Amino acid sequence: MKVRLFFINLLTIVSLVATAGYSQIALSPASIPQVGDTLRQMVDNMPVGVDAGQPGADQVWDFSALQGMFVLETIFKNSREGKSSDYFPSANAVIFLTGGIENYFTLTGNEVRELGVAGTDPLNLNLDLVGKFVPPLASKKATMRYGDKEEKSTSLVFPIPASTLPDTLFADFPFTPDSVRLRVQIDREEVADAWGLLLFREQMFEVLRVKRVEKSVSRIDIKSGFFPWIDISDLLGIDELGNQSSISYFYYDESHKEPIVTLTADMDNNIQRAEYIYNELTAADFMTSIPQEKGLHVYPNPTYGLVALNFVGLDPGRYRVRIMNILGVSNWEEKFEVDGYKRVMVDVSHLEPGTYLYSLIDDRNNNIMLTKRLIIVRP
Repeated sequence: MKVRLFFINLLTIVSLVATAGYSQIALSPASIPQVGDTLRQMVDNMPVGVDAGQPGADQVWDFSALQGMFVLETIFKNSREGKSSDYFPSANAVIFLTGGIENYFTLTGNEVRELGVAGTDPLNLNLDLVGKFVPPLASKKATMRYGDKEEKSTSLVFPIPASTLPDTLFADFPFTPDSVRLRVQIDREEVADAWGLLLFREQMFEVLRVKRVEKSVSRIDIKSGFFPWIDISDLLGIDELGNQSSISYFYYDESHKEPIVTLTADMDNNIQRAEYIYNELTAADFMTSIPQEKGLHVYPNPTYGLVALNFVGLDPGRYRVRIMNILGVSNWEEKFEVDGYKRVMVDVSHLEPGTYLYSLIDDRNNNIMLTKRLIIVRP
C-alpha cells in the first residue's frame, strides 16, 4: 500500500511540475488553531546543508534531508485551566510550557493573538510574575497573502513588586522606587515573500512562505510617585544580554494548523533549527531517525538528490563512500575523516533518477564494509 501511494504521489509531482499547473495559495480559517487542538512537529536541532531558498513566485523547496530528533507538542487548552487566567480575561486558550510557564492567547476564526505569559520570572528571583503584551501580538493570520507585509511593535511588560527586591539593589540611587518593571520591546517585520511547491520525503505541499525578522531588547525601568519611568538597564549592566535578533521562515499550506516547515536562522541567515510537520510518514521516520547499527546510513532514501550521510560508531580513520550503478560502475566517490559519529550532507542530484548501490570502504585496507541500495527520484 505504501509503495502504491509513493508512486501515486510521485506521478502527481511530475505532472504538476511538468505542466506548471500549481498556483499561489492563500491561508484559510481552517489553518488557525482552536481550543482543543494539539499541534505536533518534529525538531531538528542540528540541520545541515539547509537553505531557506529565494523569495518570489513558483519556487520549489526540498527539505527531505531534515532529520528530527524529538517531537514538539503544542496543546491549546481552555484558558480557565491556567492558574493565572484571571489576569487575561479576554483569553480563550492557554499553552503550558516547561518550567511552569503559561502562555495565553485569544484564538479567533482568522487570527492567533498572543496576550502574555505567567509563571516563574525570567530574572530568577523566585517570583511568580505576569507579563502582558501591550498591545497584544498577532502571530498568525488567515488573511495573509503573497506580497503582504506587516510591521509590528509591542512590549512584554512584567510589573515587579519593589518590596520583593533586595534593598541593596538600589542603594546607590538618589531615591527608592515604588514601582519596577521588566520590559521586553519587540519589533517584528513579517512579509509573505514566496510561494510554491514544498517537497518532503514522499509528500508534496503547496505553500506560502512568511519571513519574520524579529528584534527584542530587554530593559529594566523604575519610577517613584508621579515621576515618569526611568530606564536603568545600563546601570545594571544588562544591555548586551538583553538584545536578541532572529530570522524565521514559516512554510504554511492552506489547511494545516502548524507550519509544514519552520526554519530559524541567525542574522547572517545561517539556519540554526528546523521543525517540520509530524504525520504518519514522519512518525515512521522518527522511529529510525537515530540509527544504532554500526556503519553508514543514508537518509532520506528515496531522495530527490540531497542526502545525509550518517556515520555511526566507526573507528577513527579515513573512509570512502562510493555510489555505483547496478552494474557496479562508480558514479561518485568521496573520502571522509570519521571518529565515531559524523553527519555530512551530500548533493547527488547530478545523478540520473534510478536505483544505485552505495558502499562504505575502509580507506586503510580498501575493505568494503557494507553495500546498500539508494534510490534517486525526480520531482
